[in-house]
Amino acid sequence: MSDLRQNAISFLQKRFPKATVMNNEIHLRDPENGAIIQTIWPMIVQDPDAGIKQKAFAVVNLGDKDAISAIAINSEKIFSELDTGVLVGFDNAIEPKGHPINTTQMAFAPRIIVYTDNLSVQYEEIINQFSHFGILVEVVCESDMYKTLFISYGGPDEKSASNIHGFLKSKGIKTWFFPEDSLPGQKLHRVMHEGVNNHDKVLLVCSENSLTRPGVLNELERVLEREAKEGGSEILIPITLDDFVYSDWAPERADLAGQIRTRVITKINALDLTDKETQKQLNKLVSALTKK
Repeated sequence: MSDLRQNAISFLQKRFPKATVMNNEIHLRDPENGAIIQTIWPMIVQDPDAGIKQKAFAVVNLGDKDAISAIAINSEKIFSELDTGVLVGFDNAIEPKGHPINTTQMAFAPRIIVYTDNLSVQYEEIINQFSHFGILVEVVCESDMYKTLFISYGGPDEKSASNIHGFLKSKGIKTWFFPEDSLPGQKLHRVMHEGVNNHDKVLLVCSENSLTRPGVLNELERVLEREAKEGGSEILIPITLDDFVYSDWAPERADLAGQIRTRVITKINALDLTDKETQKQLNKLVSALTKK
């Protein structure tokens, strides 16, 4: 299952906690040559509490007019096929508080939720494009759900940093990760300066390998300077791979260690993301990056 599809399902389940989410994968094709225009994931949320059904689409990089036209033109047929696939009944036989209801009795909410990872145009233009076909939408974009993140780490910890980056990226979080986002010929000091200053948060990967690297220490100093300039804002998020940061770390600037140790430091095993405790801590990191 694609990350976007899973993220959309998770989003809908959080909004409608007791609902079931029917979903499918559809390839919209050009009627002339048969080429795939867009892959979409239509979904129907069946909410027994409200007694309604909510239509939704998950779409990668929303904005192309041809793709939106294809979605709009085919939406009635797509949802009709998905809606008639399974009949679900909802009832509480142990402690009934209302009449039972099934999915054939539920009305559809008037708006369709359109969930995407990125918008290539403004929200207003997307809404207007769907309005042209008489469709009301609510656009949900992952890029506006989370704060952006710059990942600071030492070279020997690249595998761990890569795993963390991959996990966060799969959740729809925009990260800046050196192997993927740096460009040939860029000056390293400029990359560091822009990374620390142009992102909402900075993730500091702590370990004996990273905290003894001049480059990492330089980035740490810059982010602390930024926090001070912004009136004590909380930009830095430290996580650790070992116990070095807690007591053995003794940088030349002793205040650096003090500034880190006064914060909550999450310890994870980034080489094994299947570990339950690691999953728990990474999900906490996602929560820390969620825009309120």
